[in-house]
Amino acid sequence: MSAATVTPHEVPHAASQEGPHATPHATPHATSQEGPHETLHGAVARWAARTPAATAVVHGARRLSYAELDRAADARAGSLARRGVVAGDLVPVLLPRGTELIVSVLAVLKLGAAYALLDPAWPDGRIREVTDRLGARLIVTGDPGCERSGLPAWSPAEAASGVPVRVGGDAASGVPVRVGGDAASGVPVRVGGEAASGVPVRVGGEVASGVPAPVGGEVFSGAPVPVGGEVSSDAPACVFFTSGTTGRPKGVLSPHRATARLVRPDTFARFGPATVIPLAAALPWDAFSLELWAALLSGGTSLVVEEPYLSGQALREAVAVHGADTVWLTSSLLNMVVDEDPDAFLGLAQVITGGERLSVPHVRAFVRRHPGIALINGYGPVESTVFATTHRITEADCDLPGGIPVGRPVPGTRIHVIDGEICVAGDGLALRYLGEPELTEAKFPRVRVDGEDVRVYRTGDLGRLDENGVLHYEGRADRQVKVRGHRVEPAEVERRIQDLLPAVRDCRVVAHRNAAGNTEGLVAFCVPERPGDPLSAAAATLAAELVAYQRPDAVLAVAGFPLTAQGKLDERALLDLWAPEAADGTRQPKAPTAAGAPSGTKAPTAAAQPSGTSAPTAPAQPSGTSSGTAPTSSTGGAVRPASDEPSSYVHRTAAVFAAVLGLPTVPLDTPFTDLGGSSLAGGRVCARLAAELERPVPVSRLYEHPTARGLGQWLAEEVSAPPAPVAAGDDVPLTPMQTGYLTNHLLRPQDRSAHCLLLFRIDGDLDLDSLDSAVETVHERHETLRTACTATPHPVARVTDLPAPVLEILEPEPDTDRAVETLRATLGAPLGLDEGEVWRTALVPLEPGRAWVFGCVVHHIAFDGWSESVLAGDLAAAYNAARAAAGDAAPAPSPPPALSVAASARLRAERLAHADPEHQRATLLDALAGVPELTWPARTDPTDASVVPVFRTERLLEPDAAARLDAAAARAGVTRYAVLLACYGQVLAELTGQRDFAVGVPVAQRFDPRLDDAVGCHIEMACLRLRGAVLDGGPEAVAEAGRVLDRAFAAQDVSFHELVRLLNPPRTGRPPLFQTLLVLQDNAIPELPLTGLGTTLLRPPYLDIPLEVQTEVWPLPDGRLRLAVNHRPDAVGHATAHELAERLAELVHTLPSHEGDPS
Repeated sequence: MSAATVTPHEVPHAASQEGPHATPHATPHATSQEGPHETLHGAVARWAARTPAATAVVHGARRLSYAELDRAADARAGSLARRGVVAGDLVPVLLPRGTELIVSVLAVLKLGAAYALLDPAWPDGRIREVTDRLGARLIVTGDPGCERSGLPAWSPAEAASGVPVRVGGDAASGVPVRVGGDAASGVPVRVGGEAASGVPVRVGGEVASGVPAPVGGEVFSGAPVPVGGEVSSDAPACVFFTSGTTGRPKGVLSPHRATARLVRPDTFARFGPATVIPLAAALPWDAFSLELWAALLSGGTSLVVEEPYLSGQALREAVAVHGADTVWLTSSLLNMVVDEDPDAFLGLAQVITGGERLSVPHVRAFVRRHPGIALINGYGPVESTVFATTHRITEADCDLPGGIPVGRPVPGTRIHVIDGEICVAGDGLALRYLGEPELTEAKFPRVRVDGEDVRVYRTGDLGRLDENGVLHYEGRADRQVKVRGHRVEPAEVERRIQDLLPAVRDCRVVAHRNAAGNTEGLVAFCVPERPGDPLSAAAATLAAELVAYQRPDAVLAVAGFPLTAQGKLDERALLDLWAPEAADGTRQPKAPTAAGAPSGTKAPTAAAQPSGTSAPTAPAQPSGTSSGTAPTSSTGGAVRPASDEPSSYVHRTAAVFAAVLGLPTVPLDTPFTDLGGSSLAGGRVCARLAAELERPVPVSRLYEHPTARGLGQWLAEEVSAPPAPVAAGDDVPLTPMQTGYLTNHLLRPQDRSAHCLLLFRIDGDLDLDSLDSAVETVHERHETLRTACTATPHPVARVTDLPAPVLEILEPEPDTDRAVETLRATLGAPLGLDEGEVWRTALVPLEPGRAWVFGCVVHHIAFDGWSESVLAGDLAAAYNAARAAAGDAAPAPSPPPALSVAASARLRAERLAHADPEHQRATLLDALAGVPELTWPARTDPTDASVVPVFRTERLLEPDAAARLDAAAARAGVTRYAVLLACYGQVLAELTGQRDFAVGVPVAQRFDPRLDDAVGCHIEMACLRLRGAVLDGGPEAVAEAGRVLDRAFAAQDVSFHELVRLLNPPRTGRPPLFQTLLVLQDNAIPELPLTGLGTTLLRPPYLDIPLEVQTEVWPLPDGRLRLAVNHRPDAVGHATAHELAERLAELVHTLPSHEGDPS
């Protein structure tokens, strides 16, 4: 025998060769550092103590903190203990994916028991068979009257009874309480794996005081309730069920340590408190454990996905709305998303995949499109719990002859390749198979490695270790296959079919594969007892009794099985009887003929037809009809029906059904699955419809409306329906710009560069009550003005019920200038963003009365230049309405609420869903790589910036200057801003002597008219690199500036913060990429038209600025331009700022006014 061994942190020598009966010999290995032996529920309790308020679970609008999750599980454990659940029990859980499931699982673990997740979609027969194997005393289910398992049911609702449970005895009376044992015996009850030894153990209640703790709710007061005794990390935690050759599912019992080892600091991926992982895998699968526990063991967030699986649309929503950064996808699902919605991965940090051999073309496409996202290939049978090895994929891996490697061992794991078979050892191994000691002994033998007796799991997979210690998978040693990530033994399916179908004498189940060699599904070839029997009822029977991944895509009645020349089953010939591959890779059923039979075999009868096949050929559609099937054009596209019913959507949907299934037409009223559609094919349908209609089409809608007619009619209704209301109080992710503002606010609480001032002088008899009422009205109309912004665990906004800011009346001042300074000092105080205080108002009376200076400050996180006129206009309208209401006039109707924060976020997410950020990234990286910092001339007049953080230098440009700008823009076919940019670049180059630098420009992102009257931060920052011709002046400089702008604006979907991350410029303590802004402030001028009063807009200097120089050009109502150069004196000297303003004004004034003007 020969063997090679590898551990997580070593590169082995070549495998040695031994005689056929020698003890397996492994090369030297290093043992990975062992982490703390912690239980799953113990880790959650640790995070509940360390970060109690951190979000553990998100399920729709519902959130559970770690403290709430842990306490709810404590309470639920009490109720389960009252029903007799004790340490060592195996508890089946029949609940849908969700919060109730997670809390129930934790509760089971807290009692020292192990859980087994059952799929609600399983047939009743499968559920009874599994619960029998578990030897369970009850089943956890959402339906107290559930009879699917034949077991007594316990529902989470039972935990709401509030009855305290004491385990181990009553502290006051000493009377033992029976919990799964005999109370009268006096024998200590084992709870959590340790004998109680007479020590009272509290479960769901306080033993010492006798005061009951709330049970079954999330509200919990007082100290956490201790639950159970000590549970070892070697104790059983969960049971996974997988296919077995005996025809019965194998129950694999996995300990706590097996899952916990995956989330150690030295593990294969980055898991931590900031991690957000969608919970979307099938419940009985060990991948579900990866998704759930990778989040909860690391202090991160588990995001429950209600869709059947993580489609591209669901992935986009998880990232955009909840900040998901890590996902697990089967290789088939990865392929589907890469094909149909490749940019759905944007925003992720890591994608973990596996379950079957990876498709090299799809992996290559992913790596090229998303070079910044870690793509990790994971390998491991369920007996080694989730993963045994992983590999961070590079594009070079795609050129390896054997395909993508499966990598190196995860922590606490060793890999031995013994006589070509992959064997796994270490902490991840299962304890045993339930009720199958002989199989356990055969599959988990002990072997001698380097003189050490090592327990291994024999995977049955073939593989090799290369010279670098990287494992490569090379196929199976038996018939076992993977179907959509689930391990399936064809022999088990064959036995089940023969048990379920008495009309079948013999059966062979064959996997059909895609071009990458991965199993797409199964086909059952059956020899009927009665020759010629079409087995027409077979499909319905199997659908009711077999789990989805074991269900054959087709059942064919055949007269016999073709054999190869060696006398073995000819699977290829059998598959050819079902559906030879077409040129496009699709399959369609066909009736075999004797002429097509393999040599030396008894030919199936010509009458043999697919029985219950999942992809029947649609009947021919008579000419001129449109109701039965979807007609297609000669090119395969859908033809719009002659009628005007909403069937345009119906037929569009049917055409997509047909295209995905590779069929010429499909009946409109036949369910997609009956047409041969798998769950992944359904994902492709939804992705294509979403792209075509430019709106989300969740996979769940296809499950709810499985026919082309049903889904098409739903689409027609959805397209015409108004946007759905968004529940108040939901968390909404901050945009990258907002995240930047929040981060700066948290790091520099006294920084005022994001304080946006809006000041007006008011002359006349101001009604203070009406102004105060106006502030309240505007506060209610705009959710952004009462939105709390927090960074932990993720940057989010949440609308609050914080009341409107108080209109603060300050001490009178003698003149406007003094009043402005007073307002700057008052409004410049830090705002409480985490509490929802994003704006503040104040009023200064001017002596001797009848004049005022009104001011408000709004944090940039909820404000932009566009918002100025919106806010001022709304304040004026609300004031005037309040004044009218105070008199005899009929009150004006209240304006409708502005677009909500959540709706704004949805609009942004929908827009980004149709962007091409990868192309944009490539464009920006090519244009901006290596851009140098702008070096200002040395300061000769150092100023203490802590006294005056920002100075402003102004110049007024006459109307002629504006005309010259516009004339130059017209000649070059560019905008006024492009001309200003060329002038600004030329002046900066002259001042600094640099010929390569960048300038920033804010970009408005109000792409939807519904945003027009909403106060908010709807901007991004673009980086404009200026070099070469753009700095030389003249028409070519203007034209080049236009091209620079076009390229930057075409790539504005890549946020500035992401751009900094991608370019990773040297951190010098200065603003990255650019140190100066050039802004054309051409938003509407704010006006405050108060009835009976005169108002004047005031533009005082900024409280602070984020960059070193911020240059602005303000169009004025009289046609002039106001040029303002704002600079930080700690970075730029006054003389430089003054010269910059002077030169720029002069250059604009001397632009040619027309062609041939020598100006």
